[in-house]
Amino acid sequence: MWEEMGLVRVYTKPQGQQPDFSDPVVLSTDRGGCSVEDFCNHIHRSLIKDVKYVLVWGTSARHFPQHCGLSHALQDEDVVQIVKKKEKDEGGRGRFKSHSTAPARISDREKKAPLKT
Repeated sequence: MWEEMGLVRVYTKPQGQQPDFSDPVVLSTDRGGCSVEDFCNHIHRSLIKDVKYVLVWGTSARHFPQHCGLSHALQDEDVVQIVKKKEKDEGGRGRFKSHSTAPARISDREKKAPLKT
């Protein structure tokens, strides 16, 4: 019946927890589509902006878990975990964060007076 109607059940998996098989997200191939982007839109419209990547378990994945993008096509009874982007911290990149208030470029720094000898 699910195949004839073109319906796909997708289960959610919170990070660090077991999948929730009690309440699937039902997508339709006829109405809207069955991609990861459609899945995110079904949960909340603003979720797409925050998605870093998606982990998928199920028949649509080649290996478990598979890193996927927004265009990945989901199949019936797939399990999806959404990994969101972290908010950017001000003041540097990665592990080389600067704790000073000095300008980032050397050419923008103020010139100090030369030492008197």
